[in-house]
Amino acid sequence: MKKVFITLALVLSWTAFSQELTAVYEDSLTEGSLTRVSSFNYYSSNAFNNDLLDKFLFGGAITGDIKDQVTNGLKRVNSFGAEAEQTIEHYNAGFNPIGNPKYGFVASFSDNHFVSANLSSDLFHTVFYGNADRVGDTLDYSFSHLQYMHYQKIGIGVFDKQTLSSLRINYVAGSKQTQGRLSNSFLYSENDSLSLALQGAGFRTDLTSPYFAMQGHGFSIDLNYNFLFETKKGNAQIINLKISNLGLIAWNDQTNIYTIDSVTNYTGFDIKNFINQPEDAPSKQYNFLDTLGLQQEKGSIVSTLPIEFAIQKMPMRNSDKKLQAILGFKAILTSDYFPYLFGGVYYAPTDNFSGSTRLSYGGFGGLQWGIDLNYWVKDKVYIGLGTFDMIGNISKKYGFGRSVNLSAHFKL
Repeated sequence: MKKVFITLALVLSWTAFSQELTAVYEDSLTEGSLTRVSSFNYYSSNAFNNDLLDKFLFGGAITGDIKDQVTNGLKRVNSFGAEAEQTIEHYNAGFNPIGNPKYGFVASFSDNHFVSANLSSDLFHTVFYGNADRVGDTLDYSFSHLQYMHYQKIGIGVFDKQTLSSLRINYVAGSKQTQGRLSNSFLYSENDSLSLALQGAGFRTDLTSPYFAMQGHGFSIDLNYNFLFETKKGNAQIINLKISNLGLIAWNDQTNIYTIDSVTNYTGFDIKNFINQPEDAPSKQYNFLDTLGLQQEKGSIVSTLPIEFAIQKMPMRNSDKKLQAILGFKAILTSDYFPYLFGGVYYAPTDNFSGSTRLSYGGFGGLQWGIDLNYWVKDKVYIGLGTFDMIGNISKKYGFGRSVNLSAHFKL
């Protein structure tokens, strides 16, 4: 598990990109082409602060004070999640793939990482404190789980030249995935024994390298729809609807599939079982996983992609209003991701510069504050920079994740 988190953290550090900038609707694309390079990466938690996450991800001593502070803030659901999506898109208004001049051609490539995890409070206590202070108590590990997925998408589709709405069909190349989930699981200990009950299932793709391991194949559909309308006062407005990752991956037949359903009573080991035994004696090959009743087999398995749904009111660059409201909602179909709500203001003092600030709540974390800056060069080049989690970027004690944004568009 730690290797998965470290891999993702290094990817985030190397790209220096983060959660998607506040989208700004610019204009139609009736001729020429547009290339977008964008990124959507962050990690966030509703219970584990940066003081703990930094040590866990990058190394360092996790002191008693750090553990105690996190323990005091644990909840019924203690989630950690991350997304890392690097994307390049190309819109060509001169090519009409379906023979209708209203539509142009769009192609894209993206590299995607996704992590979703939940740790029960009792499992956190066992990992960081042990169970010595809970003798006579039952520690509940139920519904703890981890999912990590790495895949690429190669997409083609059409876009509306007037609104830039698009529909894409993607080939999905699965690089690797790890997933495990506990159901009814607990630990009960007494002075001289303990009972461990574990129920759960999971799987892990066979290879952890190379980076593009190509261990699965699938498909997905992405919809990006811009709805333009006017208010009763004649003010132009735009609502954006996105549905992403509507699809699946079929992993190859070398996938490791695990199940466990056992109750183990542990009273310690007799040292005689480990000394003065023949080299081929069973005790020499003692396997704790066998004792726990973990079953493993090779086979193929199909998993769904992390389906995302978002709706937002976008600011318009060419609006005659310098100040515009922004608000929206996002959901990912995983049990750890709470409805993500945000709202804020967008301000454009000049034609080529604008900024926005927003408050958000939900997702894998809690309350966040973000800032975005946007700059255009002669309507040909756009550069955006910002963060959705300013508190997380500057504070280890009060921050619960990190986010840095970067995006660039080029009109040709």
